[in-house]
Amino acid sequence: MTPFLDFHWPVRSLWPETRPLFFQLEQEMIRHMQEMRQNMEFMERLHQKIFEEIDHSAPLSSSSSSFFKPITFQDLGKDGSSFALSLDTQDFSPQELSVKQVGRKLRVSGRSEKKKEDEKGSYSYRCQEFRQEFDLPDGVNPEEVTCSLVGGRLQIQAPREKPEHDGKERVIPINVTSVPAITSSCEGAEGSSTSSPESSSVKN
Repeated sequence: MTPFLDFHWPVRSLWPETRPLFFQLEQEMIRHMQEMRQNMEFMERLHQKIFEEIDHSAPLSSSSSSFFKPITFQDLGKDGSSFALSLDTQDFSPQELSVKQVGRKLRVSGRSEKKKEDEKGSYSYRCQEFRQEFDLPDGVNPEEVTCSLVGGRLQIQAPREKPEHDGKERVIPINVTSVPAITSSCEGAEGSSTSSPESSSVKN
């Protein structure tokens, strides 16, 4: 009986062994994560290389820029006889400039687009624009504003109206008439005192 009892029978479980399956899934996930990390590192190196090539070949590659350029101006009408402005617009052609008068305001704007292409097919694009607004001073007739382009400068001019009074004393005649020059809502019920139908002039 002893030899029979010493015999080791194989032990089998009715439940499937799950440890190898989980181990395989874990290894598979680790492998996928490593591949993703390698792909990300490769893409990062590729982007860096592309940016370096663009920087080295910037003059020959396609590029574009759009910016606002401040326009300097000078007030040339300080003597009081005229209103005059001079704006530096040397980067703009006459077709690219616009001057509009709205009421007593002047609106000056410009927009320039330049595209240059080389023999290799690469091109550069540049856009410039500006907008400025000025108020017309008192004594300037908006209908008499003129513009001219001289040597890359836009000149805006308008004469000032001379005041009619010169500071001397002037006697203003008083006209007496039966027709009121100013009507009031209070008039009508009380009536008004009138003189003869003929008007006369009284001077002090």
